[in-house]
Amino acid sequence: MSKFLTFRKFDTPEEAIAISELLKEKNIPVELENTPVLLDQQLIGQQFENTFLLKIPADYFRKADGVLRAAITVDEQDVEEDYYLLSFSDKELQEVIEKKDEWGSYDYTLALQLLEKRGISYTPVQLAAINDKRLQQLATPERGNVTWIVIGYMSVAIGGLLGFFIGAYIIIAKKTLPDGTRMFAYSEETRKQGKYILILGAVVFPLWVLYVLNGGSIPGVTSLLDLLSNLRY
Repeated sequence: MSKFLTFRKFDTPEEAIAISELLKEKNIPVELENTPVLLDQQLIGQQFENTFLLKIPADYFRKADGVLRAAITVDEQDVEEDYYLLSFSDKELQEVIEKKDEWGSYDYTLALQLLEKRGISYTPVQLAAINDKRLQQLATPERGNVTWIVIGYMSVAIGGLLGFFIGAYIIIAKKTLPDGTRMFAYSEETRKQGKYILILGAVVFPLWVLYVLNGGSIPGVTSLLDLLSNLRY
């Protein structure tokens, strides 16, 4: 059996348990994990609720997704009049269909019904093609945020530890696709930048340690700087 990965996140244990029971009925292995708040709300001045993670084996993602969507029934008469999807344009509703990974099963099903009511319908083959296209888009590694890469270089250049964390994160960060596939989040070129940040940090950090231990000077470096300052061009 493949590794258990996060399939859905919930704010309440009731939601998590209800979905887990539904998946268990379809013989899908399930694990529930409660992620506690790491920061004291009295210290940060803001209250955060625990997040409940529902995990299943990666090779069950497609089956579980199908189970949840089949279990969702939407009666438009029960939808609140001010529900946000009701004000969406055709294009916005189509985007919900094209990026269903960004929306819940309820919104996806409701969007299909609203579009069909407006004369826009999809065949199973068309929906499968849309899902495959979206999967290809999500499978494209990100190039990374240039600003954070620059900060990483600058941090290690002055002996800071932040750069080490940035470099390591760029190298090892992974993401889970809707079908359960795990892949590196960043492109090979971006991950190379992460490696360069770590290499630079490994060279510079010991020099800064020597600098501090020697009262603000690194043996040999001060003499070299004095020599360079006396050169005449």
